[in-house]
Amino acid sequence: MPADPLELSATPHRVRTAARAAGFSDDALERALDFAIKTPPPAAWRRFLSGALALMGAGLVLAGVVCFVAYNWTRIGRFGKFALVELAIIAAALLAWRKLPRLSGQVSLLAAAVLVGPLLAIFGQTFQTGADPYGLFLTWFALIIPWVIVSRFPALWVLAIVLLDVSLLLFTGQVLGLNRAQDFLWVPLAIAVLHGVAVAGWEWQAGRAKPWLDERWSMRVVAVLGFAALLVVAVTVVFEDSEAGAPGILGVLGLAAAIGGTLRYYRSIRPDQFMVTLAVVMGMAWVTALVGRFIMELDLDALGFFVMAAFVIWEITLGVKWYRRHAS
Repeated sequence: MPADPLELSATPHRVRTAARAAGFSDDALERALDFAIKTPPPAAWRRFLSGALALMGAGLVLAGVVCFVAYNWTRIGRFGKFALVELAIIAAALLAWRKLPRLSGQVSLLAAAVLVGPLLAIFGQTFQTGADPYGLFLTWFALIIPWVIVSRFPALWVLAIVLLDVSLLLFTGQVLGLNRAQDFLWVPLAIAVLHGVAVAGWEWQAGRAKPWLDERWSMRVVAVLGFAALLVVAVTVVFEDSEAGAPGILGVLGLAAAIGGTLRYYRSIRPDQFMVTLAVVMGMAWVTALVGRFIMELDLDALGFFVMAAFVIWEITLGVKWYRRHAS
């Protein structure tokens, strides 16, 4: 737990405990509880709705451009297709240039970055370059990197990492030709390492005097995907232990190390209840798979489902009790 109690979240339980220790009056305690459970002010709701609607509108516009080109593929000439998408990219980039660093500029730059993908796809379909699909996503990533740096927008950062993930998946399937399960398990391991480096980089820049990114949701999304990749490998070891091989062992050890490191860092150094919960849930998921394999081997038929359900309920109850005890 953090050494400084002021770094903890002001939950009603902690407020009451502090109020009793400080000898607060009932009126002061009620005022403190109001602050602890206070809902966001109208200005915060307006900012949230403005950002949400801007993202939704940008998504609808992007979907409209892509669907229009796809529906009229045979009616629009090759130069018309290029012109339509390129004009949309230029318009979005110009709007971003005028509006950055405001949210409208960041959303516009995100729209321009997303449209780069359809532009490359049209290029590949029109001229039949014969390039592998992974090259499209890798080129897409390389082209938008300057925008990712300039915008300082978490959604663009997540998009860039997802493009790297897709490039890696397609590269291993199309170029390396991995067929065995043991070989394919290296792919989620590589993705987990990539996401681990990204999370570490995010935490490093968050500790600077002027962070490049300050919205934690993006780091959490990347962490969830990285943990999921590790969990795929670790669960494969449980059900296909004879085919997992070295990557399977590394996956189990990596999952254990990731859970331990996450609990250590996000409980003691930079408190984050979401990350602690994520680590606990991933550990519980792997244990559930392990117990499920054991119950399957007992061949209990319908009774096995009841035993498994009872174990899951017990496991969740234990996890919630542990979480409440350490979060208070």
